[in-house]
Amino acid sequence: MRIGYFTLAGKQVDPASLKQGTDFVAQVNIKNPGHRGRYDNLALTQIFPSGWEILNTRMMNDDEAFKSSPSDYRDVRDDRVNTHFSLPEGKEVTFYVMLNAAYTGKYYLPATSCEAMYDVSVNAVEKGKWVEVVK
Repeated sequence: MRIGYFTLAGKQVDPASLKQGTDFVAQVNIKNPGHRGRYDNLALTQIFPSGWEILNTRMMNDDEAFKSSPSDYRDVRDDRVNTHFSLPEGKEVTFYVMLNAAYTGKYYLPATSCEAMYDVSVNAVEKGKWVEVVK
C-alpha cells in the first residue's frame, strides 16, 4: 500500500502543514504481489483528521477529476471512507478521496489500513501522524 497527497493539479503536497481552504486529494495504491492468489473481501479504511473535510464527489454535478478503480462498495462518512473490493493476483488498484483543509489547528491523521475481512494474514497499514492546518 502506498499513500500520497496531491493538489488538484497533480502536484505532490505534504499533509503535515496545509493552508486553510486548500483542496487536495488523498491517493491510495494497493497492489497484490501475487504470492497467494486473488485477494477477496478487502476493506480499505481511511479516517481523516477533524480539521479536514471530505468532499463527496458523488454529490457534485461534474465528473470526478480523479477516477478511482472499481470497487464493490464505498461508504463515505463525515470523517472516513470505507472501500470494499477484491484484487486479482499481480494487479494494482488506486482509490482517491478529495479533501479540504477546512479548520485551523493541529490534528492527528489516524492510520490507514487495508485488510482481508476473513483472513487476518492479508493486511497493510500506514501509521498515523500529526498534521496541521494553518491560516
